[in-house]
Amino acid sequence: MANGLDDVVAAETVLSDVDGLGGRLTIRGHSLPELAGRWRYPQVARLLLDGFFDDLPGDAELAGAIGRARVEVFQRLQPIFPTLAALDVYSGMRAGIALLPDGGTLADALRLIAAPAVLTPALLRAKRGDKAVAPDKGADHAADMLRMLSGKADSPDLARALDTYLVTVCDHGLNASTFATRVVASTQAGLTSAILA
Repeated sequence: MANGLDDVVAAETVLSDVDGLGGRLTIRGHSLPELAGRWRYPQVARLLLDGFFDDLPGDAELAGAIGRARVEVFQRLQPIFPTLAALDVYSGMRAGIALLPDGGTLADALRLIAAPAVLTPALLRAKRGDKAVAPDKGADHAADMLRMLSGKADSPDLARALDTYLVTVCDHGLNASTFATRVVASTQAGLTSAILA
């Protein structure tokens, strides 16, 4: 009998491979250095979603769909931003996401991609006593997130840096939170329930 989960196969995935000892992360067959700073966040999101949704559009169309999802999330949650802001940011984020539809469609997945980009700036601004800034559906995802946070367009270099960061944290294999998400998803629960787990 062995303690822990070393050498125990808990799940298989096509999404990523983490070699912690070797310091390597591979996402859908691409090394992290190949993606970070070279692929845009919506491109990597498309790479991760590929094969899970029959209606997944191409890269440019997906970037636009994520932009529209940011607008939808903002419109849905804006009336309760003051209530969410009374909580700590993480609790406010969880409560806001819990109010999103809990289905299994591409639209549901895109709202979940958009929600942190909308809620994080809105809640941080509310904590400072500032009004939330509405998203721009045509803007780059990272640049729009920064604009919603600061209230003005930030430097392209800063937007590229955030975009690169988002690429590096988009999937990390079977860590504890991903495992919890998989357990909930395996029950045929909606995507929102799985993400909240």
